[in-house]
Amino acid sequence: MVTIGVFIFSWVIFALLGDKKRIPELFPTAIFSAFLGLFTDLIMVQYELWSYEDPPLASKSVKLFLDFGIYPVVAFLFIQFIPEKLTKKIIYTAVWVVCAIIFEYFYLKYGLIKHHLWWNLWMSFFADGIIFAFIYIQYCFYARIEFRS
Repeated sequence: MVTIGVFIFSWVIFALLGDKKRIPELFPTAIFSAFLGLFTDLIMVQYELWSYEDPPLASKSVKLFLDFGIYPVVAFLFIQFIPEKLTKKIIYTAVWVVCAIIFEYFYLKYGLIKHHLWWNLWMSFFADGIIFAFIYIQYCFYARIEFRS
């Protein structure tokens, strides 16, 4: 049930903070993040490093709420506000990663996510850094293609 609340909250934040004029520009990045979430979900079928439990939602439902709710909104807002200078980008990305870890910590604390095998918050920290880097790289790649056409 918490995941539904987070899903709704993320879209309210998008409605309040998202630059609607930039939807055509940032939509591909938002979709990319949703597919990145789906990809990790597929990996978790074979190698269960974490699992979700949020009654009354089934584990698969929680993943879909995250993949199509939170992840696209986070990617959109992350890219929308990214600074120009490299040092500021690094600090900005680190802040987003720390926020993601805090979010995951609360999910862990309240039993909404469980880590398995060797996965822990440190692994999530490094993985989130890579994910935010992929989101930025995808945005730059797409923007370069758009400017050429």
